[in-house]
Amino acid sequence: MWATYFAVLLVVIIVGYGIAFTRKGKVASAVLGGRVHELHTPASPEQAFAALAAIGTPYTVDDRDPRTKVLVLSSPVTLFSWGFLYPVYLHAEGTGTRIQIGCHSKFFQMGPIVTNAHGKVRAAIERALSLPQARVA
Repeated sequence: MWATYFAVLLVVIIVGYGIAFTRKGKVASAVLGGRVHELHTPASPEQAFAALAAIGTPYTVDDRDPRTKVLVLSSPVTLFSWGFLYPVYLHAEGTGTRIQIGCHSKFFQMGPIVTNAHGKVRAAIERALSLPQARVA
């Protein structure tokens, strides 16, 4: 009986890693979801978009649309997570830009790992924009 449970668990893990390694974010299907961080920057939407399009490791830009100012960033699969997709929306606001950052697991994930990953991508975006003065809304 334990062998059956172990076999099913192993299959779920293998399928999960298979999905997570192949899943890429797309602007067309990007939604913010329930987890959203918001930043404000004095940079124009074009400047912010260019800075985020060049974000470095461990994040990659899976897809981007310069016309709508939407990017989908991703983080790699690790031993403890399936990896994450981060839809990023840029909105012109006054003389600057409002940036909304979502967070979704590539397979299935919940709890503090998601919260930690979301906070890390926000910090990486602040660094990419050189925004030590960024304020969280």
